[in-house]
Amino acid sequence: MMTPEQIHERIKTIIQLPALPAIAMEVVELIDNPKTSAAKLGQVIASDQALTGKVLKIANSPFYGFPRKISTIEFAIIVLGFDALKEIVISISLVSSLQKRSDHYFNEQEFWDHSIAAATIGRRLAKELGYRVSGEVFVAGLLHDMGITALHRFFNTEFRRIIDILKDNPELNYLEAEESVLSVTHGDVGGWLAERWNLPEQLIEAISFHHHPIKAKLNPELVALVHCADNIAREISKTKIPYEQGLDFDPYALELLKLNDPELLKNRIETYRDEIGEDIERASHFSDQAR
Repeated sequence: MMTPEQIHERIKTIIQLPALPAIAMEVVELIDNPKTSAAKLGQVIASDQALTGKVLKIANSPFYGFPRKISTIEFAIIVLGFDALKEIVISISLVSSLQKRSDHYFNEQEFWDHSIAAATIGRRLAKELGYRVSGEVFVAGLLHDMGITALHRFFNTEFRRIIDILKDNPELNYLEAEESVLSVTHGDVGGWLAERWNLPEQLIEAISFHHHPIKAKLNPELVALVHCADNIAREISKTKIPYEQGLDFDPYALELLKLNDPELLKNRIETYRDEIGEDIERASHFSDQAR
């Protein structure tokens, strides 16, 4: 069995893993700088034709629902704002990097369906609970399980063993199966991958601890939102996903977000089940355009 240190080192040194494009990191740094002007941000994005094209496609997609065609980056910034642009650029860069073909052990469509549902639910939950940066929750929700794609792609033998263990031991949850094979979880691997890409610290934390929100120090509310969105997405899904087997809401996250009344939580899940399908459908176009 590989040690956690060996796995971490391998994640850092995998040559096939594309680095996050420099322009994406520059955009994130500019948006995080309160002195950045819209003109400067537009100039940087417009310098990359491929990125510009994808940003405009997403800006004009049903996900944002803007009635007038957005034909320039400058107009996109004015209409959507800095936070939405940050959401779009990070998602474009990472979704395209995390593509992986389906096989008997991993269904790419199910993976993205769940990720999109978690992102969409997280965005809505954040707005309803008054969390300021709902776009940040969307990105964290979209990327929370990216450690799973890394395990499937770069630790495929171990990943297949994990899935086989789950099939043979339905009483185990997915994290227990991962730890029995790797001594780490996909949260750990996803966090190391996020570090490899130099993502913002709060995103690294959300990806690392989305199953253990009590460990969050920088932004516990963001991690709790992603955790709850992940679990609500599982509850309303019509598909049984192996890497959600045996997992449940963490009491700490529910208490932090004041969602710890069982009846109110049940009602919220049922409301989302009835109402959020259209939002998820719009978000699926977001992912399609990003890939």
